[in-house]
Amino acid sequence: MKKLLIDANPSVPYLVSGHVNGIGRTNFELIRTLDGMRSEIPFEIELYTQNVRGVKATGLGTGFKARHVYLRNNNRGNRIAAALRLRELTSRYDLMHITHNFEYVAHPEKCIVTIHDAMMFSYPEPFLGHDFAREFFPPFARKAKAIVTCSENSKREISEYMDVDPEKIFVAPWGVDHKLLYPHKTGACRYTGDDPFFVSVSCDRGRKNTIATVRAFIRFSRLAPSHHLILVWRNPSEEVLQLIEENPKVKSRIHFASGISNEELADLYAGATCSFFPSRYEGFGLPIAESMACGTPVVTCRNSSLEEVGGDVAFYVDPDDIDAMASIMERFENGSLKKDELLDANHRQSKLFTWERCAALTLDVYRKCLEL
Repeated sequence: MKKLLIDANPSVPYLVSGHVNGIGRTNFELIRTLDGMRSEIPFEIELYTQNVRGVKATGLGTGFKARHVYLRNNNRGNRIAAALRLRELTSRYDLMHITHNFEYVAHPEKCIVTIHDAMMFSYPEPFLGHDFAREFFPPFARKAKAIVTCSENSKREISEYMDVDPEKIFVAPWGVDHKLLYPHKTGACRYTGDDPFFVSVSCDRGRKNTIATVRAFIRFSRLAPSHHLILVWRNPSEEVLQLIEENPKVKSRIHFASGISNEELADLYAGATCSFFPSRYEGFGLPIAESMACGTPVVTCRNSSLEEVGGDVAFYVDPDDIDAMASIMERFENGSLKKDELLDANHRQSKLFTWERCAALTLDVYRKCLEL
């Protein structure tokens, strides 16, 4: 029987802390969903982890075999693993899935790689290591057997910027955990009590543009509204904190939520009147689908992949149009827009995005590459 090795390293933070970033989430959800499809899979799957703490993929609780190498999971450690052919010797796989954009491997032609976006070219941010990405991602992508990505926009950009044949790029949109994220009553909010609120689930890594939501809320607050703004943001920037300090009338109505559980996040999505995600660039735009899954309307932008997720249901603004964002807040405040009237359309749109569909599309790529 042929064997697929899946790099499970992006899931390791979940095993340590219960929290993962976007790439970690996709890795964890893909593995978990494939585990539930084992009866449909005509090949063997093994999971691979690499760290000196001994945090192994067995902690994911799947029925898959797990391989672990006690070596640092960093640039130097991964170069060593590739030079010594540790993955090949320990697993003897037929195909390996690198789920996090790039890896040093002995045989890239035996790899599928998930490249989540081409932001390193179309919206470069040096602090994210994009200089490295521009140098190393394209050669790896061209040598890989196939590429999986999460949106049609990412497929176009990967093909264009990395000079990759589009025929070997396959789109498997990210999903939503609809058992966790669904329309539900939440009761009083720990941050705002019985007062209504808007929510923004993001950070402010430049392109995320969360500061535009804050500026819009400050402008909207001149009307002395009942709404608050909750920012799910662990480390707010000095710029945002200073902006709030300069507007003391809204200071008590802007709240930062951090270290919250998945269930608490679901309650914030479901309890919000509207969520704001005015990003300048995304490979997918997971907060849009997550918010809609809870029936909550979304304000976002027509760029990169965002319109693929928001469809004809989201409210679209220019990322710099503070007046437009403030106007939408005002319309929800005065009742000319009502969440309840928009709930069903948002929930239906979110149903396009499931981890089952993502896993099934990825499984099709595995079968193709393994010639099954």
